[in-house]
Amino acid sequence: MAAGSHSVEIMANLNHLHPVAQVYSIPSSVSVVEGPTTLEHLNRIVSIDTLDLPLFGRRDGLLCNANGRILDIATICNLDGRALILGNHGTGNDTRHNLASGIPWNEELIVKDADAAISHLVLIGKAPERCLVGLGIDTTKLSNDGWLEFGNSLLSVHWSCPEAIQILVPTSHRDSLVSALVDNGAQDSGMEQWGMVRILSGILDHNELNPNNLPFELGLDHLVALDKGCYPGQEIHARMESRDALARCLIRLKSAELVPSGKSKIQNVGVVTVTDSCDSEEGGIALALIPRAASEIEKIEFENGLTAQIESI
Repeated sequence: MAAGSHSVEIMANLNHLHPVAQVYSIPSSVSVVEGPTTLEHLNRIVSIDTLDLPLFGRRDGLLCNANGRILDIATICNLDGRALILGNHGTGNDTRHNLASGIPWNEELIVKDADAAISHLVLIGKAPERCLVGLGIDTTKLSNDGWLEFGNSLLSVHWSCPEAIQILVPTSHRDSLVSALVDNGAQDSGMEQWGMVRILSGILDHNELNPNNLPFELGLDHLVALDKGCYPGQEIHARMESRDALARCLIRLKSAELVPSGKSKIQNVGVVTVTDSCDSEEGGIALALIPRAASEIEKIEFENGLTAQIESI
């Protein structure tokens, strides 16, 4: 069907966010790498430099295959001699296999499964700090390049959304922490709302961070360090950057009705791949990959006649 013309760039707004905060328990994988050369090993595996990561430092990178495609997100916390790696839901076993298979024979490293032991909370809203101050947390120390200790929990600002605070907490203490956050103004929210919040906030998950996609297509250049030396996929990434060989880009779609998921062929545009779609108070919303050549258009029309507005992420 037809595509509109003229570019449109919509500034992100916070209207979809709770006036204080909502707390979500996000299904995720958590792995532990333990040993004296933990940071050196991770530096060989992930797409970012981990060698100079300080104690309680944070780095967000990617695990990729030899073709440069994404296997998992790797949000790292350095705990001195061991590191926590937060990844996507359902990827833990494969990620741990990749981490373990790359260990040199002469290095003493152990890769452990912490999926059940550690839970991942996201506190997101217009004023999430208000829920933390009441717990005695100094929110001025929160950042996206380090983890703040609070009891047996770790807190950090989300790598792609400054309105979101990620919390790693022992699963045995998760419910009590959620209750404490609720007592201080947060709303305990179910996963049925998370899809809407994450799409409108531009938070990526396994729907985008998977082997169907390359980092640059998702705008994740900042999670790739081409100057740090070799890692799986590095040659492909370097070639893409040098040749500016980007075929697709990630955008947000808004429509009056639910946007169809999956691949659709759009006239005068090409193949549009909707990675995730849900209903919201404003209508249908979605994240989608479109041909780079079509990234400047204003709207697209699906085969069923549904028109969707394009927004930049």
